Formats: sequence, structure tokens, C-alpha cells
Amino acid sequence: MKNRKSIILLLLVAIIGVVGLTVAYFTNTATIENEFQTNSYGTTVEEVFTSPDNWTPGTTTPKTLTVTNSGNLDEAVRVEVMESWMSKNGDPLPLKQNGNDAAIINWANSSDWTKVTENNKTYYYYNYKLAPTEVTSTLLDSVTFNPLITNDSNCTTTESNGERTVTCNSTGDGYDGATYTLTFKVETVQYDKYRDAWGTNIEIALEKPLPSSQYLIVNETNDINKNYNDEGVDKGEMFAITHNNITDYRYIGDEPRNYIYFNCDEPQINQEYDYENSCEVWRIVGVFDVERPNPEDNTQTITEKRIKLLRGNSFTNTMQINSTYINDWTVSTLRDFLNGDYYNRQNDASSYGLKPSARNKIDDAVYYLGAVSYGSNFGTTEKIYGEERGNNVCLSCNSDNTKLTITNKVSLMYPSDAYMVYGKGIDASCYEDPKNCAADNAKKGWICTSNIKQGEQNTTTTWLLTSNAGNAYYGFYMLGGGHIANIGVDRNLAVRPVVYLKANVEFDGGTGASDNPYKIKW
Repeated sequence: MKNRKSIILLLLVAIIGVVGLTVAYFTNTATIENEFQTNSYGTTVEEVFTSPDNWTPGTTTPKTLTVTNSGNLDEAVRVEVMESWMSKNGDPLPLKQNGNDAAIINWANSSDWTKVTENNKTYYYYNYKLAPTEVTSTLLDSVTFNPLITNDSNCTTTESNGERTVTCNSTGDGYDGATYTLTFKVETVQYDKYRDAWGTNIEIALEKPLPSSQYLIVNETNDINKNYNDEGVDKGEMFAITHNNITDYRYIGDEPRNYIYFNCDEPQINQEYDYENSCEVWRIVGVFDVERPNPEDNTQTITEKRIKLLRGNSFTNTMQINSTYINDWTVSTLRDFLNGDYYNRQNDASSYGLKPSARNKIDDAVYYLGAVSYGSNFGTTEKIYGEERGNNVCLSCNSDNTKLTITNKVSLMYPSDAYMVYGKGIDASCYEDPKNCAADNAKKGWICTSNIKQGEQNTTTTWLLTSNAGNAYYGFYMLGGGHIANIGVDRNLAVRPVVYLKANVEFDGGTGASDNPYKIKW
């Protein structure tokens, strides 16, 4: 059977950047008895887009649009969006077919832009004042030709000598061979006059909220030189801890303000959200410089300050790191589970794992897999921290240096995470000798005291990420009593996953206290 179709599809996107000035409110010069030169006013529109010449249903074409304030005055920004379809015969086509958008605009950063229909026009207002040199977030990520859109073609079937031939030819009256035009008209006006100039009631805020990672550093960090027990130190805040010119920001002590609602059910429209019963309570480990692959060049990485979260307590069930008796995390069955079934959980009560709300707020991160040496003891927390980021490859990795890091969305906490909580003067014995951290001393650290099974009160043992450099069979874990030990990776121990929030995630309330956890902005 032969099947021949003659169908051509074309996308043409026109981008129009128009900078609107309202001279009634601002002029470049003012002439009275003397001349006064006012501040300069300018806007730059930046778009990334390559027009495809064969746009077929289901195809997504990248497209971004940002606005830069290139002048010296604060600005307000809005973008008018216009769409049109034209058949190849030159006739207008509807934007929808059978109720479906023919072209799907994949909007981005919805918390930064507000859609408004005014005077039969569609505008997207940037929600924040744009100060000189500042750049808006992108309005959209891409445009998709809806796969539900059908072509307009006539097909005939002929048979000859038992062979059937189907021939389809486009009529030219539908979306095949059509042109889609997406137009953006960018308007700016000096910020203090936007209401009068545009006749709008939209509220454009003075400042964009800090990403939550920066918020914590600015508002929740003690002086880098202060110790936990110094007079006047707020013990609930983060502490800055420096190792070899790298500064981490960590919550330490027994009860810091590091509670956060996470992994929540999707909110219901027009209903007050019940965080307590709709979310899990996780804990913030701290803020770290984290690498992730550059999506535009996978040979490069991007380093960002990101919040690291630890599940508030462990799973009800226990799991092995690996059933094959080797401590290579890159081929671990637990790693596969955390980044597979656990990560892809559906939004229902019959399973456990990350719901869509959580998956939308986390991203890939590079995790260190340097193996920790172990003789009669593990050594100090600082020694463990250095080896986690060092060049010791696990024995089962066969000296493969490519296995010193791995990029995942979900992982486990490092041994150093568990014992840095005793630094800055909290408990020297647990900080300097994690192997012999006594139970009473361990209670001074929040990770140990929260190390309980989900819904139960008994303490448990929890897997840690790093492998033993001297034994291909052993991995490390934190005992319920608080000290670190090693054991065969085929044993079943409790699991407390860790994730890194995206760099631009914002808070939407909460203080971080146990009775008022931080809330993440949807």
C-alpha cells in the first residue's frame, strides 16, 4: 500500500517591539529661562526566536521575550498580545478549531505577569517596577502547534492489481500551509505615571520579592563570625559557615526556624487552602551554591544559590541503597526509585512521592559523590565535608572519575549535612567526632531529633548519600541515637529524600517556625 500526502505547514511569527513614551508626563528637555536636561529614558526589547519553515502539529518552537530598562528612570511595562491565522489562500482562519487553540502559547513566570483584557485588547502587565538596568522575566517560553488540529485535505483511494494507493491533497482552506502571526507590542511608561497613562487599576508593585534563597540570606543569617552561644545571637536563624573560601548558609542547633510546607495538594479554586492537611512539612537544610546543567549548552553548568530541603521525617517503609551489594550511587536501586517512581507520583492519596506542585518547584542539581575514608573513625565533620567533594572514588566505581558527581532531582543528605548542625559552638564532640556522637549530645541537633518514621515516635536509622572509600559493600547511615556508622548497602534502612528548590522560588508567608512553616508561592 502506498500513502502519499502533499501537505505543507508554515509558521511565521512577527515580533514588534514598540516603546511607548507619554510626553504629557515626561520630556527629554524642559526649556524655561534656563534649559534643564532631564534623565534619559529608554527600553530594550530582547527576543530569542527562529522562525521554522515546516511547523507541524505537535511541534514546539522556543520563543522568549524580555524587556530591559536601558534608561535612568523607573518604568512600568505592559505587552499587548495579538494573534492571527491566515490560510494559504489568503483567508482569515479562527484561532480555535473545535474549541482547541490552534497555536498554544506556553506562558512563563505567571507570578510575574498579570493578564488583563482592556478595551477589547489583551495585555500582560509586568507586576513589578522595572528599575534602570533591570530585566523582566520572560513572558513566554515557546509556542506549540496543537497536535489536536486536523489538516484540511481530500483523500482518494485507487486499486490496481490488488495494490491500494491512497492520495491526499490539501485544499488550502485549513491550517495546512497556513501562516500564524504572533505580535507583541511592548509599551513602557515612567513608573509613577502608569495609572494615568494607561487608565488601568492594575497594581504594579515597587519591588519584586527576593527569591527565597536570597531572602533567607539577607533576613535570616547571623554574622559570619558569631558562634551559636554568643550573647544576642538569634538561634533560630541560619548561620554562615565557611570552608576553603566556600560559604554555606545552614540551619543549626536543636530547633531553628526552618520548617516549610512542601509537596502539597493542588489548591482548589475559591477555597481557603488548608496547608496543614494538604502538605507535608519538610525542613530547610540551608542555602548553597549549586550547579545544574545549562539547558542551552549541556557541556556547561550554571551555578545558583538554592535552598536545600530535607523531608521532615522518613518514609514508613525502609529501602536498600542497592540490592547488588555495591555502594556505587550512580547505579543504585534507591537512586532509581527516588528519581523514578518517587519523583513521578500522581496527585492522589494512594501513593507516596512528589506531587506536581513539588515537581514544579525543583530542578536538577549536581550532587557530590566523593567517597569518605574510614579507619578506626570517620574523622571530623570538616574532613568528611572535604572528602564528599574530593577525588576519592568508591571502590565499586573502579576508579571511574566520571562518577565523582551525578545530576539528579532527588537524592539523600550528605553525612556532613547531618553533623554541620553541631558546628559554631553547639556541640564539639559531635562536630569533631561524628562516629562517637553520644545520644544526649545528638539531641542538640535538629536532624537527629526529627529523624523519626512518618507517623511514628520511635527513632530510626537513615541512609546518607556518601559511600565508604575502603569497602565496596558499605554505605553510611545516621543512627537514631545520633552517631554515624556504616553498613552493607543491601540492608533496609529509612529514607529522607532531599531536593533543591529552583533559584527563583518565592515565599508566600510563614515564619519558618514549627507552628507557622514557610509557604511557597504557587
